[in-house]
Amino acid sequence: MPRTVMVLNHPILKVATSSAGLSTGQAVECQVTSAVVTAQPQYQTIPATGCAGASQSPGLTGYQLELAWLQDWTAAAPGGLSYFALQNDGKSVWFELTPDSATPTQKLTGNAYCAAGSYGGTFGDGSAATATATWPLITAPTIPAPTVMAAEAEAEPEPAAV
Repeated sequence: MPRTVMVLNHPILKVATSSAGLSTGQAVECQVTSAVVTAQPQYQTIPATGCAGASQSPGLTGYQLELAWLQDWTAAAPGGLSYFALQNDGKSVWFELTPDSATPTQKLTGNAYCAAGSYGGTFGDGSAATATATWPLITAPTIPAPTVMAAEAEAEPEPAAV
């Protein structure tokens, strides 16, 4: 299998208050500096007994969306990501992350609890005001299965019997 590299040079990140709203969702990628869905494995400890030592049993993995963005409080209506996060703080929201706009069929969709970001920043040094937030996912994200290249999908013909 050849090496595969995912580069986020032209990503798309949409946010919406409903799953259906993602089709016309608010695009926020121009303010976002990082968007990562991280897996959080869950393990339960099985205590030691007289016959076996302690071990761990895996549970279902949890996920969260970790965001970093340039604060955009003055963005035109409907407002930027800062305003969206504040207005929907603690509420269920939807997001869609497309790593590259050239391949729009490969995307991750998720439902998460929204968390507000920061307001303000360092004075006097000319740096941009940034915000970060972690949005815990309510369910596992949805990622479409990769499509198989046509040439790889065709099976080689069986050799003729002699």
